[in-house]
Amino acid sequence: MTKELIFAIASTPFQIYFKRFGYIGLYLWFITIDQIIPIPEEITLIIIGYLSSQGFINPFLAGAFSIAGFITIDVIYFLLTKSGNKLIQKIKGNTRSPKVNKYKEKLKEHTFKTLLVLCFIPRMRLLGPIYVSLLKIPLKKFVLYDALSLSVFTSVYISLGVVFHTSLSGLISQTNSVGNIIFISAMVLMAVLTVIIIRKMRG
Repeated sequence: MTKELIFAIASTPFQIYFKRFGYIGLYLWFITIDQIIPIPEEITLIIIGYLSSQGFINPFLAGAFSIAGFITIDVIYFLLTKSGNKLIQKIKGNTRSPKVNKYKEKLKEHTFKTLLVLCFIPRMRLLGPIYVSLLKIPLKKFVLYDALSLSVFTSVYISLGVVFHTSLSGLISQTNSVGNIIFISAMVLMAVLTVIIIRKMRG
């Protein structure tokens, strides 16, 4: 299988989406599609980094629009929690565990640090706005901490996608198709590991 065919299979749907909606499409992706499909945000950001290394996307603009999307959805969760929304109540009910309670307690004393840690735990990030809202932390303070932690989170995963491709291209310049095969395999492995981690944390 050639590099072109492998890359087409892996990225064509995203390229078509991006060509149609541009960077604003990334923002819309994270506030809509990302909330209903089981693809972890981490994998999406790594793919963005990978495509930016191909010259298809500007990583800085992509990162900025991604962060804006994350902040928007976090503020929505924050405000819905304050309003007593039934969906938020259901989410809280499905995440009762000693580990979650531990992070709830840490949010009281180390809000920024804990929000940053939650960013790097698959699907735990969305619990941050909910519990911060319950702690009655002001919205402006939450948005500041959230923006800082999300900037780190987004930069790390987009950079991983860039570095992954760059390092592989140097090692296997004569067999580029292998690099794309490894990349796709890594994405599948990450998705499987993410599902396992989420199940254990909810158990």
